[in-house]
Amino acid sequence: MANLIPLVLKYEDWPQVDRSAWDALFTVGKFFEESGACVEWSEGSRKKRRQGYGQWLSFLLRKHPEQLTMSPAERVTKGSVPAYVEECVARLAPKSVHGLISDLCVIIRAVAPDADWDWLNRASNRLRKKADSQSLPPPHDITASKALRHALDWIDIHDGNNRYSHMMQAIRFRQGLMIAFLVTRPVRRRTLLATDLNDHLKMQTDGMHLHYEAKDIKTKRPQDFPLPKVLIPHMQRYLEVHRPVLLQGKSHSALWINQYGDPITPDGFSREFPKVMKRVLGLELRPHAFRHVAATYIAETDPEHANIIRDVLGHTTLNMANKHYNRAKGISACDSYQEMIAGMRKEGGKWVG
Repeated sequence: MANLIPLVLKYEDWPQVDRSAWDALFTVGKFFEESGACVEWSEGSRKKRRQGYGQWLSFLLRKHPEQLTMSPAERVTKGSVPAYVEECVARLAPKSVHGLISDLCVIIRAVAPDADWDWLNRASNRLRKKADSQSLPPPHDITASKALRHALDWIDIHDGNNRYSHMMQAIRFRQGLMIAFLVTRPVRRRTLLATDLNDHLKMQTDGMHLHYEAKDIKTKRPQDFPLPKVLIPHMQRYLEVHRPVLLQGKSHSALWINQYGDPITPDGFSREFPKVMKRVLGLELRPHAFRHVAATYIAETDPEHANIIRDVLGHTTLNMANKHYNRAKGISACDSYQEMIAGMRKEGGKWVG
């Protein structure tokens, strides 16, 4: 029976006490009534933490079903949480394990704010430090400059090419432009797909600018940056020629349109994007990979200014910049050592420079 229990328990399968506690977090108070503790969460945060809490409930259902008769706060103990962590560690990366425990800590503090959760917060911090100590993923086999060149070539090959229908030209143009956009402005998927012509993309005297409010950004820090000059003529052509083709008579202000005339959805984008990457770049990259590509390119080509990685990626700290900087310095040191070895020659049985 335990094998039939899904790894993530869906909301509709939660115990009633958990559903009631969850719903209370997002209740909007009327008049003088207080609102729930988490009404300000974005839809993305709600979905992510709902799934995380579903994993916690699945663990309890499989390992300690008797605890599901308790209140949500009573189940979160110094005995149950370490067992949950141990199970997570066996199948997940350190960063993911920290994310699940961090989300559990946030949720249970909101559900039972008067209880002492300092021990859980300390456990979450230890997991974060462990995750931070892990090395970066291996660099991708493509540089930012090469990816941009491939994307622009893809646009040139298909734009106005009568071998393709107008719809296919529009699809391929949009594919290349999205890749070029991510290379030069590596925003997260949620921000990319939320880009709206009325709210975010603005024409100014010095070109096009993108402005994202705090609610559009994961770190809740507004971002404002110009569209690279190399992309302005392509963006203008997309808006004037290819986007209307994709819309097929429909009317809305989303920037990125699929072949059905609708805004591209997160699921559709995640499903199709790696396939497009394979055709355009020869690599099945996912959207988030462009953030690492950008950081790697900055750190390796201009390591002394690696701190700009924080601003380019919209991070709140320099942690990621420092990691890429350290790796770039390590690569440089290894290259120098290799050159030194290559320059040696053996004379009289001894190695000399």
